[in-house]
Amino acid sequence: MITENNPDTGSNTHFAEAGTNRETQTRFLRMKSAVERAGGNQVVSEKADVGLTTLSTYMNGKEWKLGIAEKIAAACNVSLQWLLFGDDPQSISDGTYALPKDNENISFPNYDIKLSAGHGIDVDGKIAKASVSIPKGILPIDVLDHRKNVCALTVKGDSMQPSLDDGDLVLVRTDVESIKSGAIYAIRIDNSLLVKRLRLKANGNVEVVSDNPSYSTDELKAAEIRQMIRDGGTPAKIIGRVVWRSGAMTV
Repeated sequence: MITENNPDTGSNTHFAEAGTNRETQTRFLRMKSAVERAGGNQVVSEKADVGLTTLSTYMNGKEWKLGIAEKIAAACNVSLQWLLFGDDPQSISDGTYALPKDNENISFPNYDIKLSAGHGIDVDGKIAKASVSIPKGILPIDVLDHRKNVCALTVKGDSMQPSLDDGDLVLVRTDVESIKSGAIYAIRIDNSLLVKRLRLKANGNVEVVSDNPSYSTDELKAAEIRQMIRDGGTPAKIIGRVVWRSGAMTV
């Protein structure tokens, strides 16, 4: 659903986007791809004069207002027509363009386990393995260059909102050699899986942060983190860094 504000009546006029649910989903993927290529959430938010929270909700399936979608399209230097419907009108006069098409799909192992964005979720010892295919054109270089070390997992819970939502598909790079401060990681503690943001401190320790302020922040000692990276850490292990979530991660 797309909403346009009607200045004559002060009410909202609703336009149902033509097509199937699949087409609607690709609309959100187009916005995520456009925002990533334009420099990320912070850059587009400032250029479009649209709040970060609003931009995040627009990229994650919330109802669009046509006027705001138009501002986001302009900030990403893409046509509103392409953003809404996927058409490719080249418009030299207004400087907008459509992103190049890339219909090749990339497949990644998709494990039948969930990353808990909460207090932890138990892992079944018998994990089914399938695959998920994602259009190459919407994947960042970080994923494409390291795809042999990338797998797909699903998020469960709300502790990482607004960065990650319940049910989000994420891609995880498993070739972790060091901590990138501020990035989001998949972590195993005993038989529980967590997804959290890791933030380095000056003393070498690492804060384990939930983006949702309703959850508390924990802290791991530097020696514990080194063990988790070096030898799998017992009882904890860093599985990998989250690099994509139905759209590229900004950190």
